[in-house]
Amino acid sequence: MAVPCRTSRNREPRCGLAAKAVLGLKQGLDVMRGWAMIRIIAVACGLALVSAAPAAAQNLALRAPAWAQALVAADVTPTTGGRAFIAAEGVPLSVRVTLAPLRGGVARVIRYDLRGDAGVLAVRRFTGHPSTGWWLWGGDAPRVSEVTAAQRAEIASLARSAAGIAGQLGGPAEACPAGEQAYIEIALDGRAVSISRPCVVDSDAGGRLALRLSAIAGSRTEEELAAAAVDELLSADRAFAAMAQTDGVPAAFAEYASSDALIVTSREVLNGRDAIVASYADWPAGARLEWAPETGRVSARGDMGWTWGNSVYIAPDGARTTGRYVSVWTRDVEGNWRYVFDAPIR
Repeated sequence: MAVPCRTSRNREPRCGLAAKAVLGLKQGLDVMRGWAMIRIIAVACGLALVSAAPAAAQNLALRAPAWAQALVAADVTPTTGGRAFIAAEGVPLSVRVTLAPLRGGVARVIRYDLRGDAGVLAVRRFTGHPSTGWWLWGGDAPRVSEVTAAQRAEIASLARSAAGIAGQLGGPAEACPAGEQAYIEIALDGRAVSISRPCVVDSDAGGRLALRLSAIAGSRTEEELAAAAVDELLSADRAFAAMAQTDGVPAAFAEYASSDALIVTSREVLNGRDAIVASYADWPAGARLEWAPETGRVSARGDMGWTWGNSVYIAPDGARTTGRYVSVWTRDVEGNWRYVFDAPIR
């Protein structure tokens, strides 16, 4: 039995999810894998060029051990939210922790900045193995979030303790076969230090700082990363739906569309954001479109995914038409999710 589908701007149910979208998703994932590694290699080459220039004592990125250099390189470019110098004006405390599992899995670069009364965490995630290299997971920009007041105080205390030590501590990597290695940069009250740990444990201040930031940042394992990815994508779809209620359906569909977004209905195909904006310009006054995602999936590289959910169109006269929808999403250059394909299903 046919199920009513999501309703378009002209109040007619929008139908027809092309099978090409599924094939395109698979092909897109294969291409994205290659580009993700190219991005890391290119930025690493950029860091090597910076290393050739005279470096200030606080440019701790230049001191990163060989295993961490490609990972740290992803966080030094300002245009993608990075910073070569961990010390920054107006930031009394900054910490950057680069973590990589010795047996492969999820590596991360976690940067913490204390700005006024706000503690900001910027996290870049990678998948791979030390022997084969790391692929940037998700968008070029980091995932940014704020920490709680209690976490701010805890991080500050741990950072002050860790700043009193420097250099490399701990045994060889073979002594920690199931753990992580870490490179830690700390800028505190005008002083900058770096710490290297071939095995991260909580028996010293540097290890405790790295482990605490690791726990707050999350995405420590492939399982945690996959769960976080779906949660982030569903949150984006919910924010999309919320904007449709507060700012109107036309504004929401324009804001969340990628530049090459495609909307397929039973009567028309809207190709590109400009076409979507033009089509939704005559959205009926007083009409509403409400929806909520049920579930979703995200690609292994974190740069493409899909959601599906239930929707209801409320006409100006109050008549209701229920339906379902499928949206395919990609990330923009800032790492934000934007729909690239949207259509109802029956």
